[in-house]
Amino acid sequence: MTLRLLLTLFAALTLASCSNSAAAPPAGPVSEADFRLIDRLTWGANTTEITRFQQLGRDGWIEFQLRPAQPIALPPPVQATLDAMPVAVQPMGQMATEMEAVRYAAVHAGDPAEKRRQYVPFQQIMKASQVDVTSRSLLRNLYSADQLREQMTWFWFNHFNVRLGAAPLPLMVRDYVEDTIRPRALGKFCDLVNATLRHPAMLIYLNNAGNTAGKINENYARELLELHTMGIGSGYTQHDVEELAKVLTGAGIDLKTWPVAAAGPTPGGGYRDGLFVFDPTKHVGGSKTLLGTPIKARGYGEISESTGVLCRQPATARRIVSKIARYLVADAPPPALIDRMTVTFESTDGDITAVLRTMIAAPEFAASLGTLYKDPQHYLLSAIRLGFDGRLVSDSLWMSQALARLGQPVYGRLTPDGYPLDASEWNSAGQLEDRFGVADEVARGARRLFTFTGIALPIGSAPDLKAISAATGIHARRAPATESVLAEARNQTEWNALFLSSPEFMRR
Repeated sequence: MTLRLLLTLFAALTLASCSNSAAAPPAGPVSEADFRLIDRLTWGANTTEITRFQQLGRDGWIEFQLRPAQPIALPPPVQATLDAMPVAVQPMGQMATEMEAVRYAAVHAGDPAEKRRQYVPFQQIMKASQVDVTSRSLLRNLYSADQLREQMTWFWFNHFNVRLGAAPLPLMVRDYVEDTIRPRALGKFCDLVNATLRHPAMLIYLNNAGNTAGKINENYARELLELHTMGIGSGYTQHDVEELAKVLTGAGIDLKTWPVAAAGPTPGGGYRDGLFVFDPTKHVGGSKTLLGTPIKARGYGEISESTGVLCRQPATARRIVSKIARYLVADAPPPALIDRMTVTFESTDGDITAVLRTMIAAPEFAASLGTLYKDPQHYLLSAIRLGFDGRLVSDSLWMSQALARLGQPVYGRLTPDGYPLDASEWNSAGQLEDRFGVADEVARGARRLFTFTGIALPIGSAPDLKAISAATGIHARRAPATESVLAEARNQTEWNALFLSSPEFMRR
């Protein structure tokens, strides 16, 4: 049987079985149930995580993931790599204001040739920053010990999505992810809403930087209601969109002044925090009414009062917990589970860790382990974490390119709704064929992951996934059809490719 025929067979097996429940008898050093738990709450189970699980015990490991220390150090080589990246050397405000000056000079250069010449460094910095921030994300996902926080950081960025490719956002995404979203990924939901609202990346992406009295832009207000909190059909009206847009007038950015004083009030009733500026002269005065709640006229204070109204809506609670459950339980989460998670959300003022704790303790969560279809990033990262555990990826460009081929480039969703979470978006025949191509490259060692000045190193040799699987119990319980196909493998590399293409590996 040829490799192509075997992969074609696995395509049929995967599509047919991605929604079936996986059996969970004890197998190897960890039981199948424990392996599936680790695989669900991380970017992919590997020997390192299984060892940590055994050291802490099941309950201790879950608690470690729910309440990790702040912060947890990355492996020193990984941290050194991140620290050396240009986007980490300068504060976001300094980089953004300096590049804005370069852009302004280029735009206003009289001669077209001079304009093009001056614009080159701006474009180069944007491109380099885009490469850096995507690499930072992938390296953190691969090597962070606090894996659940990394998963939730991805989830919340996807929820509060901004487009990386539009200048000057590549300069801002590192700060948006690492200083705004990640520290709050397991905290209170409304803190996330308020923090993303004040971030220049969001204000630029959804056009609120130009939302001023006399020139009202409803775009961000609409997305706050439609995507970030309550959701379509939840009871808000066009009037609520208009009122919220008025509340948000004057909330913008200043790309010309740096450095700035510490965050706080400014003369005349304004407010500044880094690049974020609330300008009362651009704000629509007077009282407003949002969802039937009066909002008193008090300038900057109207914003937090309004987000508080949105975060306390029952529709917001149910929508947010439903989306979390779709990400970590099932495409169609059981209603009883959603009910309990909603009660937790409302009773804890939107405490994300409390909601996750309720979810993980639920029998519906345990029953779902091994049935959730992996999106492209979960698929790729789980393959690399398993096959190259302990090896430092020195060139993450291949991963970025692979995810682009699979339709999920890092920070690459062009629309504010974020990447879809449902399996139906990722298990088409074309998607599976692309996955099999990626599986084949990983099976051979993905040598571009381990390079130095463009020269592949021996450390990129093919992993022995068969031995890893046997030693750890990872996917020890495989369907007879899968075992039959694996038995046809002619060598280690082919076994790797077939294993990574199997229905069992496609699920978490």
